Amino acid sequence: MVAGLVCLGYAWAGVPFLALGVALIGIGAGLILRARAARLLARAALGLVILVVAVKAVLLYAGGAHAYPDERFVAHIYLFGFALAAAGAVVVFLLLRHARSAEDFGRRDLAPLGGLAVAVILGGVWLFDGDARLRPCRNGSEEACGAVAVALLESAERAPSAPPTADEERAARVLAEHRCRADDRGQCGLQRYAVGTVDARARRFERAKESFMWACDAEASWCARAVQEPVEWTPEERIRLTRPARWERRGRGQR
Repeated sequence: MVAGLVCLGYAWAGVPFLALGVALIGIGAGLILRARAARLLARAALGLVILVVAVKAVLLYAGGAHAYPDERFVAHIYLFGFALAAAGAVVVFLLLRHARSAEDFGRRDLAPLGGLAVAVILGGVWLFDGDARLRPCRNGSEEACGAVAVALLESAERAPSAPPTADEERAARVLAEHRCRADDRGQCGLQRYAVGTVDARARRFERAKESFMWACDAEASWCARAVQEPVEWTPEERIRLTRPARWERRGRGQR
């Protein structure tokens, strides 16, 4: 139950956490209700955990001996973690032997089975719904986010006055929520500029201007392109876009 609530607390990070939380809460509720299905599901899950840990431990050394001391140290750390996970699963498995449950399946077994069904549905929705192209960007891949940004820019060049599609709106939201950590500021400017093109096509001009300005501040090469965007720039904003270096020096002098 506690593990399930913790997973639900991280549900905003992605649907798989939500699915796992629902499954654990369903099994925990079934154990509290002494449902037979919950005990069987918990034992099966623990057995699967032990099997996965054993396979990972074998694969860790399947490639042969590690050549460098730091590699051997990291391998030992991983092996220690696998041992702790297996030991924890064994302890919980032994505790389940003392958990009382009904001898037959009954109405109480609907709680763990229902939780498992909901978790499978949520996991399937996350796996098959939406654009798989966006998933690496959601997970923090700068290369994937850059590819999404380039696709949005190319779409804006092909149809600058056409409203963005639902897929393009979703891609722009993913880029806007992504915190760029690339060493190249131009890459971060590319992502934010692409978001601006979607807002501009959707006639959200103020938000588009903010994105274009952000890209200009990140990399001066975006300024010349931004000033040509049809978003009704003010004279002061045009000066800032056409003379980014001078504007930056002025801002530093005021501070």
